[in-house]
Amino acid sequence: MTAAQFTNVTVNAQATISYDGRCSSHTIMFEDGRHKTLGVILPCDNLVEHYHFSTNTSERIEIIGGECEVKTNGEEEFSYYRAGQSFVVEGNSGFNLRTEEIVQYVCHLEG
Repeated sequence: MTAAQFTNVTVNAQATISYDGRCSSHTIMFEDGRHKTLGVILPCDNLVEHYHFSTNTSERIEIIGGECEVKTNGEEEFSYYRAGQSFVVEGNSGFNLRTEEIVQYVCHLEG
């Protein structure tokens, strides 16, 4: 279920920025204690073949704009995802993501 907006949340104004500004996200916190991150990932290029992200907790990453390929730790092949689709990454794990266009996402921290 894609949400176009969230209400009654607190937003961490300080962004998490990685890969020299190519990936950035903001954390939002709900009154019931849930957290999500909203982010943007810029296209990979000759300098960056793919991005690698580590997880502390289980995450469901919902693509809300663009398309990308993802390979979670332990998988052999990349899988394709586009807007309206999501993938799950276990806690204490990670994933590689590659894209040729801007990707927007919501990360649902589920652990």
